[in-house]
Amino acid sequence: MLREHDKSEDPFMIVAGGSSQGASALSDLGCEREFNEDRCGLVQSSNNKTWIVCDGMGGVAGGEVAAQLAIDSMKRYLERDSQEEASADILVQAMREANRVVVLRRQNQAFSAMGTTMVAAFFNRDEVVIGHVGDSRAYLIRDGAVQQITVDHTYVQSLVERGEIQAEEALTHPEAHVLTRCIGADPSLEVDTQRFWLWPNEHADEGDILLLCTDGLYSLVPDVEIGQVASTMSPQEACEKLIDLARARGGYDNITVAIVPLVGQLKQSPHPNGGDLRERAKSAPVRRSGVKLGFAKQLLLLAVMSGIAALVTVIGFLAMKFFR
Repeated sequence: MLREHDKSEDPFMIVAGGSSQGASALSDLGCEREFNEDRCGLVQSSNNKTWIVCDGMGGVAGGEVAAQLAIDSMKRYLERDSQEEASADILVQAMREANRVVVLRRQNQAFSAMGTTMVAAFFNRDEVVIGHVGDSRAYLIRDGAVQQITVDHTYVQSLVERGEIQAEEALTHPEAHVLTRCIGADPSLEVDTQRFWLWPNEHADEGDILLLCTDGLYSLVPDVEIGQVASTMSPQEACEKLIDLARARGGYDNITVAIVPLVGQLKQSPHPNGGDLRERAKSAPVRRSGVKLGFAKQLLLLAVMSGIAALVTVIGFLAMKFFR
């Protein structure tokens, strides 16, 4: 059974990115921490939706403050009435605004060591942008198979990239939690983003699943198990099950997970027709035939058909004279 969860908000049972199924998010204290420094949130505006997961650091004097400040700052930025930038730019600027606010708060000596990781998924019509700073992750789950989308900003990840250690050694390395980038550490923040587009799927109930989480989950639950659970349970049940698994294996850290089912498949290029597939389908003109011809071609076709009709008439006239 789950111990009492620390829920900054009730689990979200809403439509995200056009999903026809309920998305869900849950944050848990874990088994050993006194305070939950993780935060998760959903920001909705008239134009877009953004899922956010943060893992604060700095203890009771800062971690939870940094994470909440970051989400609140993102919310204020993303809820502006007018958003004219490209989707990736909107998300990057929102995350930089969160960084600016946390950096300013760090000037208070009581919060000088605080910071937070962040992973966010920004949905704008059929476009999805994933942005992250630190080691909170985004996973793409398709047909039970799981793929890590983000690359951790950690010291051990840099060792993996240089070939000094194997990827399997990273999680158990003594410096596994040393971050090379986080919100609040540097006034000039570099945000990694990836852009995807939703393509329609033949079977509406077999779309991709997007999962965001903190290291309290993936450090104890292998990726393959995350994929299996998320693809075989409802989002709410999967969130609870994954937190159960992490707690059963020690729950050394706070644990946060958000699961967002999608209506189609994420691809790295726009759909050939472009734009919002559903809205375009509603507004597309109805064709009365399967072939749409240009005006000149229509005139040519009309002339050919008229010629054939005239020829048939002449042949018919000659035939009647012949058989008289």
